[in-house]
Amino acid sequence: MTRRIVALLSIAMLVAACSPEEAELTTTTTTVSETTSTTEAEDTTTTTEADDDSDAGPDGPAISEYEVVVRSSGSGGEALWVLIDPGDYTDIDLENFIRELVDESDVALAQIHVFDDLDALEAGRIDSEARTDDEQALVDAHYLVSLIDGSTIRFQGPYADLGETAVGS
Repeated sequence: MTRRIVALLSIAMLVAACSPEEAELTTTTTTVSETTSTTEAEDTTTTTEADDDSDAGPDGPAISEYEVVVRSSGSGGEALWVLIDPGDYTDIDLENFIRELVDESDVALAQIHVFDDLDALEAGRIDSEARTDDEQALVDAHYLVSLIDGSTIRFQGPYADLGETAVGS
């Protein structure tokens, strides 16, 4: 809030300092955005807004909100099925998102499956041999990235041509 007041005072001083003969007026505006964090804990659904601005662009973090739709535990760690808002994500956005989930987790994560469509996520949970053609088309279009065996980031669907990368690299 203090930055906004300083910015507004600066603008007012610039306007007051300009003489009426000057034809061009230059204005500088500074916008300060506030980031909030919310977490709702339920048995299988969690909605979280990221509070780390380290990868923030002009509009904030690329993937700032997500919902853990399904969380299950296995011998190798937990598996998360995550829903994010549809968007024009880069491979770096998706890779950073997986790394943040792994870094922020207090339990070992064996698998993470990230989708940008709930119907596609549900179809992705069906064994691939049992999926209909329509379900497979949804998965192909909306399954974006995954964590495999707790150590490999694999790009999926529209990003599949990007291959894999290790979490530690």
